[in-house]
Amino acid sequence: MAAKTLHARVLDLVGEVSALLELDELRDGLLAAMRTAVRCDYVSLNQVGPDPDQNWSIVEPPMPSQAHEVFYRLAHQNPLAEMHMRTRDGRPYRLSDVVTPAQFRQTDLYREFYAPIGVEYQISFMLPGTREEILAIALSRREADFTNEERELLAVARPHLIQIYRNALHHSDVMSRQALRSAPFPDRKTLQDLGLTPAQANVLRLLATGQSTSDIASELRISERTVQKHLQGVYHRLGVSDRSAAIHRAWQATLPSADT
Repeated sequence: MAAKTLHARVLDLVGEVSALLELDELRDGLLAAMRTAVRCDYVSLNQVGPDPDQNWSIVEPPMPSQAHEVFYRLAHQNPLAEMHMRTRDGRPYRLSDVVTPAQFRQTDLYREFYAPIGVEYQISFMLPGTREEILAIALSRREADFTNEERELLAVARPHLIQIYRNALHHSDVMSRQALRSAPFPDRKTLQDLGLTPAQANVLRLLATGQSTSDIASELRISERTVQKHLQGVYHRLGVSDRSAAIHRAWQATLPSADT
């Protein structure tokens, strides 16, 4: 059987995720589709910002929470993350496109995170993020750099994946607003029963009703940095890795019969 053309491989990748409207479902499906489209040892969806408290990641295959904590602390040292954040150029780039292997291995991120799992090569590209943070897909390998053809495949697929991700964000926003109109307000005591502190419960209950970080900071009269610190505490206590999962747990606790 003849090898598939680049165009056919892009269609396969986009087709695998184009119908996924639920954000959590899309994130999981996208990582699985990426591993099928481009051979890699790890694939991850990462948010990286100037503050470590803003960082989160979803990785396949999964990693222990201790590994995530190391990544959150040192993610800004990733040469690809630094380049994407500095230039806002979201096209696919390999580590070898921006630094030498020796430069990469000099970072604490390599010594504490990548070296223990044997990763030497990586390619990443950006999805819709915010002005302060980047949201990127990263594919990592232990052996053999990514080829020009693989980089081209990701470059061609990226605009389609961006639109699919935006569709899911819009869908999630619409569904959240509809749920808010019919659901009771999350109760702080119920959230504290999940193991949260009063401050963490206050932040989560506002987050679950669709308020932004700046809205929460204004409502509670605290800084946005403090909001982020409380959110990291929420993630740790609930055993989740991002806002979407934390919100899901909040509503699940409020409406236990709605999602069993």
